[in-house]
Amino acid sequence: MENKHCSVKLRRIERKDANILMELNNNDVIAKSVVGNPRKVNIEEQLLWMDSLAKERNTVRMMIEYGSNPVGTIIISSIDLDNETGNMNIKILPEFHGKGIGTKALALACQYAFVEMKLSCLTAHILSDNLASVMLFKKIGFIEEGVLRSRVVKEGRRRDLLSLSCLKSDSKWRKYNV
Repeated sequence: MENKHCSVKLRRIERKDANILMELNNNDVIAKSVVGNPRKVNIEEQLLWMDSLAKERNTVRMMIEYGSNPVGTIIISSIDLDNETGNMNIKILPEFHGKGIGTKALALACQYAFVEMKLSCLTAHILSDNLASVMLFKKIGFIEEGVLRSRVVKEGRRRDLLSLSCLKSDSKWRKYNV
């Protein structure tokens, strides 16, 4: 999947992506912004994790390429085909923030989820103080639905998550895929 106005492309994760995936996982800036608490891994552990993906169900993981360089990932998880729903996450290396890559990649992922997978609703759960991610998701049409209070522990303290969603019938995400 590619955006014609910007050289952003989504593709399936391949074994050759091990180093970039390890870099995304081990990056301290990213670790502070994501909901989970990533454990630093070495290349052997990264490859073992990648091997386990073949058994994964209800999740689609894609690499984000900018030009011909992999710079991040988008994940559609908790896919429920009966209810036509999924949850979206994105990670981009900090040196590629602010270039419009996230906007294009998220819009492409919405197109894939809504058109190819035939989902009707996507959700996102974002740390309440991760304003850049909140603005990114809102920019392409996600609507804030509420606060999941004290939902996760990060750096030893309880943190709120914002719950956002986007419907297939919402049209804002489409304007970034022309």
